[in-house]
Amino acid sequence: MDTTRRNLLIGGAALAPALTPALALGAETSVDPNAPPAIRAHLGVTENPFGPSPAARKAAADALLETPYYAWTLEPPLVKLIAARDGLKPEQVGLCNGSLEALSLLSTAFSKTGPVVSAQPSYATPLLYAERQGAKLEWVPVAADHQIDLPALAERAKAVKAGVVYVCNPNNPTGLLLDPDALRAFIVEVAKTCPVIVDEAYIEISPDPVRHSMMDLVRAGHDVIVARTFSKVYGMAGLRVGFIAGPEARVRTLKSLIPTHKGRPGLAAATVCYGDQAYLAGAKAYLQGCREKIYAICRANGLAYLPSHGTYVFVDSGKPNLAFQKTLAAMGVEVRVFDSPRHPTWIRVGTATPAELDIFAQVLPKALKA
Repeated sequence: MDTTRRNLLIGGAALAPALTPALALGAETSVDPNAPPAIRAHLGVTENPFGPSPAARKAAADALLETPYYAWTLEPPLVKLIAARDGLKPEQVGLCNGSLEALSLLSTAFSKTGPVVSAQPSYATPLLYAERQGAKLEWVPVAADHQIDLPALAERAKAVKAGVVYVCNPNNPTGLLLDPDALRAFIVEVAKTCPVIVDEAYIEISPDPVRHSMMDLVRAGHDVIVARTFSKVYGMAGLRVGFIAGPEARVRTLKSLIPTHKGRPGLAAATVCYGDQAYLAGAKAYLQGCREKIYAICRANGLAYLPSHGTYVFVDSGKPNLAFQKTLAAMGVEVRVFDSPRHPTWIRVGTATPAELDIFAQVLPKALKA
């Protein structure tokens, strides 16, 4: 992310980048005349430009005064807060450096007993990490309505004797929420033979977070691990704080795999903002406004899209997505594409900032004609 955009988001003073010794001495540089233009609209990411709450910003800033010291003492209070708010025991909560750390490490660990089974497309980053560590991945295409096919997922998990099943809800990149009752029934059955990881990175902005979250199955003792993060809805991607909730044995597994602890500013910020309903309402409204803007841009250009509950919208460009991604990049707009045989023309457009979405609106008609 470029410095200018980041400072616009958080209202900080711009910091000039340090000069390299060569540049400081006035050394000549060359510029590639064929280089693509700088990206002006970063729509390939899923960060929340609404940013952290005022209380979180203050807590992070105050914590800087103590950064000479490790943050061991800040971890137990956050764990207790999460446990109390979600009706869990502290032993059922494990902190991590953003939920990606836990998702990657646990997927890898569970893959020792069988393949990792997941829908496609979905958030593949932690699963690809596990694959690099030797895991076998089993992909199950989403259904015709782009929704995760729970019956097919259960069938594949049984057939391959899965080590773990991964479910992202709302799914990334589709932004679709699963029916909570169907998901609960799926988990109860599948968890009899292997753990189920439910990635709830965006659950706080769903229509009814309590009903759609699977925390109740954790409380009921099922072999399910719910992963949450402060990176998305809470606007703290740069502070790297997340957590899992699950059976005590699964939390102990995570703790045995994490080689280090967390940063002080992130822990301090997370502690003051978790469950802040006023902030969450503001963030939810802001992101809905950004999604509505993307929907309007799509309609103006005759493009289909999926109504989303995430910080992104899945859009059918009508063109081969890899080539279209390059076309947009050449015009200064970054988007994301996913490896999914059923979605060869689809791109994911992040909510970003209104100014970046304005650029997307200007560029898209030209890109479609290119």
